[in-house]
Amino acid sequence: MSRPLRTITCLLLFVSITVRAQEQVGLVHGNWSGPDALTLDPTRSAGQWPYASIRLAGADLFAWNDLVALNGEDHSLLREVRNGVRGEAPAEIILRGSLRGDAKQGAVLLNLAGPAFSLGTGRHGFGVGLRTRSMMSITGVSPHMGRFIVHGLDHRPQHGQRYRDEHLRAIAAAWSELSVNYAHIVRASGFGIWKVGASLRWQVPHAGAALRLDVLDYTVLDTMRAEVHEVSGAYGVAMPAGVAGSGWGADLGISYERTLEEADGYSPHRASNGCTAIPYRYRVSASIIDLGGMRFNNALAGSVGSGSLLFPDHGNVQVQGPEGVDSLFAAAGDHTSNGRFRIGNPTAAVLLFDQRLLDRTHVGVAWVQQLSARRGDRLRRPNSLSITPRYESRWFEAAVPVVFHEYGWRRPSVGLMLRFSDIVVGSDHVLPFLFRPDVDAVDLYLRVRVTIQRSPFCKGRRKPGRRHVPGSGEALPCLMP
Repeated sequence: MSRPLRTITCLLLFVSITVRAQEQVGLVHGNWSGPDALTLDPTRSAGQWPYASIRLAGADLFAWNDLVALNGEDHSLLREVRNGVRGEAPAEIILRGSLRGDAKQGAVLLNLAGPAFSLGTGRHGFGVGLRTRSMMSITGVSPHMGRFIVHGLDHRPQHGQRYRDEHLRAIAAAWSELSVNYAHIVRASGFGIWKVGASLRWQVPHAGAALRLDVLDYTVLDTMRAEVHEVSGAYGVAMPAGVAGSGWGADLGISYERTLEEADGYSPHRASNGCTAIPYRYRVSASIIDLGGMRFNNALAGSVGSGSLLFPDHGNVQVQGPEGVDSLFAAAGDHTSNGRFRIGNPTAAVLLFDQRLLDRTHVGVAWVQQLSARRGDRLRRPNSLSITPRYESRWFEAAVPVVFHEYGWRRPSVGLMLRFSDIVVGSDHVLPFLFRPDVDAVDLYLRVRVTIQRSPFCKGRRKPGRRHVPGSGEALPCLMP
């Protein structure tokens, strides 16, 4: 059980050491975020503040876990990166806290955001975007499994003890997607605006791997012998390819804005009263994101019902590639082979709230609750709750997100996002780059955009930033007797 188990657990460690700021909450509330706002709220294209927003390119890196961390006593993460470039030894990996009895988890996400645009005209909003995503998630790592991951199977304090783990999952996938969005203002009257929106995605998977262990009952007897008393679960591997299968995805949302001015007849970027956006007192939205999934064909997959294994010398067991994993599970007995498997998208429910404090000053709240079942084969995004104060104008924006992952109130992540016109640089976990905390998460994101503020209909009608004030002289003809 040693080499195979250690291979699996090292994979889990890799997953769990690289995840955190998946949602880029420094971006999602901004009124000049364009197509990037659609990832958590598909209604935002309707009535967006700029007429059109074009994303030229972007990239996201997100990693978080609650099992291990890089020791930050010696230096900051920036110095750790510099040492890695120089080929120097990395920082020590340490266990987080006291490994309480709850199961550990983690996730890693890398996005390459390609060209995209969003357009708001009249009561309609449209969006189209390309991006490539890769994600790995792990759930259900018990404290004793965590110690084997960090210390190896030679960890003597756990030798001779029988352990039983349930619902352990490690899932990874890489895919490209084309997204099409439509949103509509269904009602604008009084001081309220209601919107609905949806995004549909065509997904092309490139590679995938899934390991689901419903039961793993085992004993590491000593430094050589190990026994698996019971194992049941499923696995699948699809090697990298241009097209490794097929898939689809969808987002659905509804939102409400409480405006500071009457919204009767409001038609953004089309009517004379819509050339400048109506400011809002607050905005709230509810969405279901990343519905759907991917099916991998020509894969190596299978399941085992109730098997057992004995390893006289676990250190010498060799597992070579996917075929070796398949042979290992086949040796456990009650094995069924399959040529395809499925991985679900990281589905989540999202609630967003944005409150205006002063002119150009807001505070946003984002709640993301994952909807992945314990027994399923769906990628799992971390639960998060964030509070983000920000200042924004057309040419500059600054946000300071405070994020609580998995509702860990004692270990918040503090970030910083800066937008200079159409250039965005941000992180939802910036402290490790500046100070010396133990690093259990990494997060970075970058965007380059082009913003078209006014529609052709509105050009020359009124200077940007000036709104009609009821009762002002602007509403009267300027005539002299």
